[in-house]
Amino acid sequence: MLPILVVLTTSFVSILPLCLLAQNSPQDYLRVHNVERTKVGVKPLVWDSELESHASNFLSKHIEDCMQVDYIDPSPFARNILISGSTENLTGEDVVGWWVVEKQNYDYESNSCIDGTFQCLTYTQVVSKASIYLGCARAECNNYGGTIVICYYDPPGNDDGQHPY
Repeated sequence: MLPILVVLTTSFVSILPLCLLAQNSPQDYLRVHNVERTKVGVKPLVWDSELESHASNFLSKHIEDCMQVDYIDPSPFARNILISGSTENLTGEDVVGWWVVEKQNYDYESNSCIDGTFQCLTYTQVVSKASIYLGCARAECNNYGGTIVICYYDPPGNDDGQHPY
C-alpha cells in the first residue's frame, strides 16, 4: 500500500505547477476570445499550433527589451499585442480582457472607432468573423519585469470596410 501512496503524492505535487500556469493555456485564450465572439454571433476560434509557434518566435526576438518591439511584422497574419510596463505579471486572460475593453470605443453603425482613433482595433480583431484560427504566446520581459503577450489570427480580420461581425 505504501508505494501507491507515494506515487499518488508525487503525482499531486507534480501537478501543482500546472495549476500555477492557469489562465495562460490555449484553452484560456480561446475561452476569453470565444465568449466575446458568442456575444456577437460569430463562430468560435480554433487553436492553431503553427500560429502559437509564430507568436513564440516573435517573442523570442523581443524578450530582452519588450519596450523596443518592432511593430512592423512581415507576417501574413493579423495580430494583437500588449506589453505591460509594470512588474505585474499579466495572464493571457487579463490581456484579452484589455483588448475586449476597447469594445466601448467601437461604433457598429459607422464601422469605425469612436472619435476617429484606432482604439478599437484589438477588439474588432478578437470578434472578427473573418478569423478562424488563433495562436498566442506570453513571456516575461527580461529588461524590466513586465509581460508581453501576442496573439496571431488567421485569416486576418479588420479588413477595410468590412464589419467584424
